[in-house]
Amino acid sequence: MKKALFAVSAALLAGVVTLSGCSGGNLLYAAAEHTDFTYEDSQGEDFLAVVEGLKPFSARFAAAATAESAKSGEANTVVSPVSVYMGLSLAAICAGGETQTELLNALGVDEATLRAGAPELWRSLNDDFGKWGEVSLSNSVWLQEGIPFEDACLQTLAEDFFADSYSADFAGSNDAANRALTNYIKDKTNGLIKADLQLPQETLFALVNALYLKDTWNLYGDKLPVTEDMSFVTGTGSETLLSFMQGYYRSGRPYEGENFTAFSALTCSGFSLTFLLPDEGVPLSDVFTAENIAAAQDIDDWNALDEENRIHYYTRCIFPAFEGGCDMDARGILEDEFGIELLFDEEHCDLTPLVGAGNNAYCFGAKHVATLKVDRRGIEGAAVIVFPGAGAEAPDEYEEVYRDFVVDRAFGFVLTDDSYGTTLFAGVVNDV
Repeated sequence: MKKALFAVSAALLAGVVTLSGCSGGNLLYAAAEHTDFTYEDSQGEDFLAVVEGLKPFSARFAAAATAESAKSGEANTVVSPVSVYMGLSLAAICAGGETQTELLNALGVDEATLRAGAPELWRSLNDDFGKWGEVSLSNSVWLQEGIPFEDACLQTLAEDFFADSYSADFAGSNDAANRALTNYIKDKTNGLIKADLQLPQETLFALVNALYLKDTWNLYGDKLPVTEDMSFVTGTGSETLLSFMQGYYRSGRPYEGENFTAFSALTCSGFSLTFLLPDEGVPLSDVFTAENIAAAQDIDDWNALDEENRIHYYTRCIFPAFEGGCDMDARGILEDEFGIELLFDEEHCDLTPLVGAGNNAYCFGAKHVATLKVDRRGIEGAAVIVFPGAGAEAPDEYEEVYRDFVVDRAFGFVLTDDSYGTTLFAGVVNDV
């Protein structure tokens, strides 16, 4: 069977190695410059549609990912739904046919809305808070040297999705290529993520989104005050004594769910850390569900005013410092929870906008790494999603010709075991 162009480029790649040596990665297309996100931008129809698509995606991904981590005994699991969502958006732009349809269904938008709204989401999450911190999303695509990818797709990723395109020689200089990608992720996450992805030599491309966030609790970066030692009940039911942080009062009252209550602490730059606290005796796994996460996401009125009794309520969160993270292949979650199957299907994945017609490629994983630390100073976290891709066997493109082989004279023969090639009989036949 004929292999795809990507799979039969060994000779070409050997030449590239000679020319490029051990270079890790070279910039092909630079991400377009972007302007600051404005209030008018935040009211745009496509932006709001993407935000609405992201909300249920976030709830379902977070619930599924934490449930999956719990199976392996992970105590604290942190994932970044927005990073995964943006990585899938890049994949959707690189996909066609039913593969793209599955991705768009998972993202909750159509193609036109994604193309217009996802860049606005990206812009809304790139801001510098000066000495207090920043929030930044970074998109990129890493491409095997010497392989002809589609310029139009790369230009769209650069101009509309602010994605840098790099060439790297995964086939010939695998260590250097992986090191370049690792350093890129480390740089874009301010050193918090040092993922050694170890992408194999067969890697043809990698779609990457990285997220970094840092903020303080107040304008001065002062530490939050703490309580005396208080009891904290762990997920296994044991108790431990520790001091809790005292957040600032904010207008509102806790939200009362069916088996939990919720309230949030605000950072200096306006990030809301919402806690879902199970009712006494209720397992956390019964509370941290997609339905409850979605409900918490949608709270925009904390019911601060009791107009009948003329009361204005203020509440503060008192909570422990904590940290957590994840290091997972999210492929199973994306397949099972969102029906994203074709992207990972070697035979049926359609990435022709990226690789060109007649060339088969697919993603062989969805590497997600995240970390978050919450302490008296503020919050700091980072995440990355990497969709690495490889080539697949292409359909047979030879002309099909059918012939007859007529044994009409004396002949010799060999009879072998088809599995191992062992000759069981051999001979000649002169007369029948």
